[in-house]
Amino acid sequence: MSRSLLDLFLDCPVVTRMARRLHRALSLRMARWHYVHEDESRLHLGRGTSTMNTLFNTSSGHIYVGDYTIFGHNCLVLTGRHEFVAGRRKKLVSGGPEAPPEGYDIRIGSGCWIASGAIICGGVTIGDNAIVAAGAVVTRDIPAGMFAAGVPARALRSHPGQRSG
Repeated sequence: MSRSLLDLFLDCPVVTRMARRLHRALSLRMARWHYVHEDESRLHLGRGTSTMNTLFNTSSGHIYVGDYTIFGHNCLVLTGRHEFVAGRRKKLVSGGPEAPPEGYDIRIGSGCWIASGAIICGGVTIGDNAIVAAGAVVTRDIPAGMFAAGVPARALRSHPGQRSG
């Protein structure tokens, strides 16, 4: 059976390598569309992450995201917080900085799905393969393999794709 010119072209090792490189470059550019407020060196993204216009605020800590975690549109990952003294913003009382420079790291495991509009506040850990529902506000740790939803978010159950044991 004769092969078409296109088949021969696609089977060429050089073409295959070029196509893989192009796909990888395009995937990385598309997957890494996000904004970092403050120090970008405090954002640590794993392999194959997709950030889809997520805002990462690193003013009060580092953000660690595991491999192959995906974010829906318009997520907020916020280490930053403002300190108050006697009910007023610290900066207005003492003139000093009101956002602590550290202590509110966020850790998001591998294989997670953070759905659109979710907000993750500083000082939390989200375990591997967890799912955070759209619009959820994460203020405390979410165990691995759990589905979390609500304001504030609560771990509701193991998600259907998670094996028990």
